Amino acid sequence: MSEIITDSNMSFELALADNPADPCPPEILGSLSLLEVRYKGFDKQTHAGQIVVAAVVESEVRQFFRQAQALEFPIEHVVPAADPRFRWDDEKIMAANVSSGFNYRPIAGTDKLSRHSQGLAFDINPRQNPYIRYENGEEITQPPDAAWDKYVPGTLNANHPLVRMMESLGWEWGGNWAPESGRVDYQHFEKPL
Repeated sequence: MSEIITDSNMSFELALADNPADPCPPEILGSLSLLEVRYKGFDKQTHAGQIVVAAVVESEVRQFFRQAQALEFPIEHVVPAADPRFRWDDEKIMAANVSSGFNYRPIAGTDKLSRHSQGLAFDINPRQNPYIRYENGEEITQPPDAAWDKYVPGTLNANHPLVRMMESLGWEWGGNWAPESGRVDYQHFEKPL
């Protein structure tokens, strides 16, 4: 049996550390859980990481990672947004191809809070599953070097078993959003409550 590669091993306190640039209300911080998850990396090795989500969706997020591992769906890294390498910076998180959950921040380009701010959203493999924003007829891809190709390993699509499973659990996949909405977010799952 191969050794497990640890991508994140933060304490509960550090993983839920308040974002100094945008302080999170204590009632939200108190509703969050730090999950230890395993997954198959692009290196075909088993990795251990951590993701912060709302306690009410903990079992469904665990189910996602168990299914991803069973399918050998590769995931680059799973690390909390509070990690000192990223310090809540969504652009740095995406550039490093990090899958993450809770991040108290607005939706890009708006002043409306993201579902990530409540731990009710998580992102998977941003480089394979980019966030695309449409502004004044221009397509802006984040991370900038990302490209969505449903045939590339680690990429989600509407017929992927992970997407279908999460939708059956009541989650919305951002890859189904229409460009007319102003964005398509292939990395993103969110749970409306």
